[in-house]
Amino acid sequence: MLRCAIVAVVGFALAPVAAAQEPDLSGKWSGYWQSDNGHRGPLHARFVPQGADTYRVTYRGRFALVVPFRYSTTMGATPAGDGTAVLTAEKRLGPFGSFRTTATATGTSFDAAFSSRRDSGRFVLTKR
Repeated sequence: MLRCAIVAVVGFALAPVAAAQEPDLSGKWSGYWQSDNGHRGPLHARFVPQGADTYRVTYRGRFALVVPFRYSTTMGATPAGDGTAVLTAEKRLGPFGSFRTTATATGTSFDAAFSSRRDSGRFVLTKR
């Protein structure tokens, strides 16, 4: 009896631990962007998986209500537990300099902080 209990405990201790699951972020998202300098506008994004831990994200939105913008970037994703992932990206945007983004995302929400040489703010999106 004692031998069976020891085998069961050892077997349980050696069982593989489930890896943290990254949420599925693929698809279309919508929301807004907001700059720390007071600007704000609508924002849409499309997330396309590029591998186990990478997404190609294309953002499109409006600045000053009438000026459209669009850009794509590759974001690395790291599972953070409880169905959450942390995403990061850095991209040079011409005269605006390097644009850095760090986000926390679930399967339905995306909250990112962005910063560049002259600006910083947030992207807030929900999955459609």
